[in-house]
Amino acid sequence: MNQEILKNKISIILVEPQLGENIGTTARAMLNFGFENLILINPRDDWPNDYAIKAAAGANKVINNAIIFKTLEDSLKDFSYAFSTTIRPRDMVKPVFGLEKMSAKVEEKVNNNDKVALVFGREKSGLTNHQISLTDAIIEIPTNKMFSSLNLAQAVILVVSEINRLTISYSKKDLPIPDSYPVKKGDLISFFNHLERALDEAGFLKPLEKKPTMMMNIRNMFNRANLTDQEVKTLRGIITALLRWPNDFKDIDLIKRIKKIANGNDKNKHDKED
Repeated sequence: MNQEILKNKISIILVEPQLGENIGTTARAMLNFGFENLILINPRDDWPNDYAIKAAAGANKVINNAIIFKTLEDSLKDFSYAFSTTIRPRDMVKPVFGLEKMSAKVEEKVNNNDKVALVFGREKSGLTNHQISLTDAIIEIPTNKMFSSLNLAQAVILVVSEINRLTISYSKKDLPIPDSYPVKKGDLISFFNHLERALDEAGFLKPLEKKPTMMMNIRNMFNRANLTDQEVKTLRGIITALLRWPNDFKDIDLIKRIKKIANGNDKNKHDKED
């Protein structure tokens, strides 16, 4: 589905919002996911509202193009389908959609060239039963039953983020590596050989019969790390620096400190005392 067409067909309606800050943060949440159509029903404070503009944090295009209506009935005239959001159970027969099913229904309606409204109620009391009766279905957000209250921007961002999945995959997995690239196997094998020689000299690979298994485990450990070219160069530099330590060094105090570090008994100088 074309992303622009999808989002142009969808509007967020805030019914009698009480605080300009909540309108602004809602506009910010909308534009975060590319939604720009905001409708306000009888906002309590004057409009345009400086608090809303400040809270929008740059989402001025949403604020400046917001449409004002006196009643929800008037605002819904040009829509073919409307969702209402509510936490409290209502004594009415009306379809209730979780977020995924809601998104699928939005896709169905937009594909049919219908305009869709997403209606959110007042901060304190939500929507009235009459207002919900004007909509086609209810959106249910699966919040904690013992503490289910969401502010306007939170509720809006959950809904628009779910709809956003229709055009953008949320399964991305990436590892940005600036100025570097995955290490080549030849360089990684050279590092393994370098490390093995160093561990041999240090007496780590003992007893001899366990050396093949120990090195196999070490190689597997580094392979799982998906090292970059620069990381392998850094590791080889660490090995070289450690190997340069002279056995006949005369600073007795420094030798004692190094031995403590080698035994794992010395704290890093940056560690705080308990």
